[in-house]
Amino acid sequence: MTRPSEPMLSRREALAMGALGVAATVGGCVSTTELTAAPDIRFRRDLPISPVLAPKKVDASGAHYEIEQREAKVSILPGVETTAWTYNGTFPGPTIRAKRGTPTILRCTNNLDTLTVVHLHGGRVPSESDGFPMDVILPKNFDNLAALCGPGTDLSKIQATIGNTRTYIYPNDQRAATLWYHDHCMGGAGRNTYMGLLGFYILEDEEEAGLSLPRGAQDIPIMIATRRLTRTGELEYQHHGHLGAGGGMMLANGAPWPRLAVERRKYRFRLLNADNSEPLELALEGDRPFVQIATDGGLLDAPVTLTRLPLAMAERVEIVVDFATCRAGETIIVRNLRGEGPLSEVMRFDVVGDSVRDEATVPARLSQIERLRPEDAVRVREFVFGAKPYFALRFPPIYWTINGNRFDPERVDAAPKYGDIEIWRFIRQKTIFPTMCHPPHVHLVNFQVLERDGKPPLPHERGWKDTAALEFDQSVTVIMRFDGYRGRYLLHCHNLEHEDHDMMARFDVV
Repeated sequence: MTRPSEPMLSRREALAMGALGVAATVGGCVSTTELTAAPDIRFRRDLPISPVLAPKKVDASGAHYEIEQREAKVSILPGVETTAWTYNGTFPGPTIRAKRGTPTILRCTNNLDTLTVVHLHGGRVPSESDGFPMDVILPKNFDNLAALCGPGTDLSKIQATIGNTRTYIYPNDQRAATLWYHDHCMGGAGRNTYMGLLGFYILEDEEEAGLSLPRGAQDIPIMIATRRLTRTGELEYQHHGHLGAGGGMMLANGAPWPRLAVERRKYRFRLLNADNSEPLELALEGDRPFVQIATDGGLLDAPVTLTRLPLAMAERVEIVVDFATCRAGETIIVRNLRGEGPLSEVMRFDVVGDSVRDEATVPARLSQIERLRPEDAVRVREFVFGAKPYFALRFPPIYWTINGNRFDPERVDAAPKYGDIEIWRFIRQKTIFPTMCHPPHVHLVNFQVLERDGKPPLPHERGWKDTAALEFDQSVTVIMRFDGYRGRYLLHCHNLEHEDHDMMARFDVV
């Protein structure tokens, strides 16, 4: 692919870029005027593409991968080194491309100085490999678990590995989909993920391969997140009293406001909102239409044409953009309609070259989706996402709760029977934080949205999903079948600071 040359940033420009990232906030406190008065730092870097991790071996048991969690110096701002907590030294981590029916055996070694847990988000996996928050991997230089966990931690509930390695087994017995892996440590998922412990996991199957969708260099995963950097270029984790660690610079695949050179043809983009706390609403400049082909759990039954795409934290969507009608030299900015100032833009497409032969198509029928019927549900449950007062000298003086309860890993809040179909209703309790989003995420199973505030689901959420946006005073009703595996799993808010401060509930499939 042809890319325009990349002008170099001076160290002064790079540090100014970092200062801008520190100053920008969720509400966009850096105005457009202030942004344009600073050195022009947008669209100066090419979109990075994370390397695909090669298996160490493939045998009858599956594909064997090894990942090391370690500190590394990465380049977020050109010319400035940033210390990140990484998988195999890259930010984001390497992409794992797996095949349906071939298990992934992932051996993870923790060479950081903190507890970690790996969770395959969207994975249909056995309980012991799901990444329950208490199933920690100890650091290499472990001396004192109590000191590491902090005061108030019930060490009897920690189930640590012996040594600093753990092996996760992912059967990959599910539809092709864009998944991702990230940290899920009790009380530390927000910080660990913010510091760099996240990466794509792309599952492929024969049904998807049989379609003529864009592939190869035209199949591009894009991970969107915000990060704050200090004036010296280091990641600065500020969770604002566990409201959420958002704001700062807008990153795509770890680069601030990057650009991507595209030919005049169709491209498939796998979009992930990997932010700790910032919901997005994406649109192409000029309200150009694009086609959605998949959501969290894989292909839709038919494509959907959109001009705007809401994307809560942890949601994934796959879209196809056709640049065939664009002119060479044309630029198209990807906008975030929920952001202000520098957070209102994500990245830019730069159209290059002459027209090319493009054999990729988007078929009118993508897949066949089994529709679960409400009349087959054996039970309806309600889960209210809210807050509980906590009298302490901090702001906000609350813990985040589900059904009024703080998370207790020993308490089972639901026990669906294996194979049962249930309807779950997620309700957002009114609080003094009206713009805050609580995206419920259910481990193990995918669900289908039945209703949103008593109305049909939004166009972009009509396939299989594992995460849903829950905005102010909203309710979302979903239906799911509890199959795959028995054991303990989680329902939780995917604002990671809310998760860390107890907005989780355990359910057991029995």
